[in-house]
Amino acid sequence: MKRTLLLLAALVLSVPAAFSQSWDGPQWAVVNSSSCFLRLKPDYESGNESQALMGTVLRVKGAERYWRQVDAPDYKDVWTTEHNIALMDEAGKDAWIAAPKYICTAEYTHLFAEPSAVADRVCDFTLGDLVRQGAQSRRGWVQVYLPSGRACWARAYDVQDLDGWMQSRVATRESLIATARRFLGTPYMWGGASVKHFDCSGFTQFVYRQCGIVLPRNAREQIHTGEEIPYDFDLMQPGDLLFYGTPATARKPMVVAHVAMYYGDRKIIHSSQVVRISSLTPDGEDYYERELLGVRRILGHVDDGSGIRSVQARPWYY
Repeated sequence: MKRTLLLLAALVLSVPAAFSQSWDGPQWAVVNSSSCFLRLKPDYESGNESQALMGTVLRVKGAERYWRQVDAPDYKDVWTTEHNIALMDEAGKDAWIAAPKYICTAEYTHLFAEPSAVADRVCDFTLGDLVRQGAQSRRGWVQVYLPSGRACWARAYDVQDLDGWMQSRVATRESLIATARRFLGTPYMWGGASVKHFDCSGFTQFVYRQCGIVLPRNAREQIHTGEEIPYDFDLMQPGDLLFYGTPATARKPMVVAHVAMYYGDRKIIHSSQVVRISSLTPDGEDYYERELLGVRRILGHVDDGSGIRSVQARPWYY
């Protein structure tokens, strides 16, 4: 009997921490690091579902040790660690959203404690991150505030006023391909959605967002947006999304396993092991042969009710 009780106690202690979700602290948080991992469970060995960039508003729902369960704008019921976020009440969250902000336009840089490249680094700072604008400037530097309220400095050429950035976004076939090419060679990582590493749908979402269009996070959601296009090299255009996986049967639903962007010239650009360009014909370089599920056109369908929004209509961070 004693041994049985000990075994039961051990089982109770080993119950996944995801069941410990009580939380009576602030109900909001903003990502305070360049990007944070959003995991399925409060454990570093748990799968990474996605990432959220600095400045992203999160709803806090639960706690387990130093982990916080959150809802991100495009992912629900995931976990991140407390030092990656700045907790806020409702008023603090609203103030953050309303504050004038800069967006990081450099692919990879840093924020500094003082307006000097030899000052202490506060944190890394990557493409798409948001910080609040400060009142001071120095030659070539601007003062910024992290979501936590910490003051620091950014190189002026690494940032742009967020409102101006959003107004400047122009999504064309050419701008999408040029943006996608910037990330050639970036390593693949499941759940990756930052400039440091991408999964397949994180890559297409990131590229489109840099061009001013907000897509859903996952390939299984992206396949239901925009307009269906025939798989025809004479009809497809650069920027169209191609989806791969297992078709639906009478007994099983469709499984969307991969998304790629049509590059033109019978090629795709996609995140598969690394961001790379692959051929759609057997005689081409790096032939990509998987079962196609469909092709969707995004351009021309922004803010038309088909699941695609402009950054002006729906800033993805909120």
